Amino acid sequence: MEIKINTVTTDQDYKDCLYIRNKVFIEEQNINEKLEYDDKKVNAIYIVAKINLIAIGTARYRSTEIGMKLERFAVLKEHRKFGVGSAMVLFLLKKLKNQKSIYLNSQKDVVNFYKKLGFEIIGEAFYEAGIAHYKMKLA
Repeated sequence: MEIKINTVTTDQDYKDCLYIRNKVFIEEQNINEKLEYDDKKVNAIYIVAKINLIAIGTARYRSTEIGMKLERFAVLKEHRKFGVGSAMVLFLLKKLKNQKSIYLNSQKDVVNFYKKLGFEIIGEAFYEAGIAHYKMKLA
């Protein structure tokens, strides 16, 4: 089972990303879709993870005043625990290797996942969409 990750370049890949985010954030985590779909407000580059040409994971990244921000990591429930999330993070870290500052906002429940990939907590917990988060920076 090979995971293929690419930068989104087609309308269909982008639609697949939105579908995955809808399943994970809106349906599973009950996040208000108005909070989730801010795509028109941000200038981001999206990635999609596929197995056998089927989209199973997504994330995006964008430049901010304080560095490159990784966000919206989502993997369809039935494909978790197979390394898809790690593969997406590593794909982005390789792609962004020349960036001075790389950070993300991690949901509290997955902080240890990001710690294993080289991120460290910066500051206190805060809430986004009613879910506890920590800002994390690549060490």
